Amino acid sequence: MKEEILRNIVTMVCDGYVDTIMTAIEENNANDFPITIACSNFLAELREKNIKLELVGTFEDSIFDRIFREFSNYLAR
Repeated sequence: MKEEILRNIVTMVCDGYVDTIMTAIEENNANDFPITIACSNFLAELREKNIKLELVGTFEDSIFDRIFREFSNYLAR
């Protein structure tokens, strides 16, 4: 029971952030997320050429740190 409640809370929090950040990116706030958009474009171009890579394993931890920083800077406003 506690695990189910915890899972629901985590899902609500994560989904809220995902929706907020996706809306910000879609509303042309590309200046707020340059690294995120660059990584996404890179992976999309690779997939168009049937090269399927995931974010994890393709980029170093420093890239993840920068993406996290972009998200947290946006959310902290």
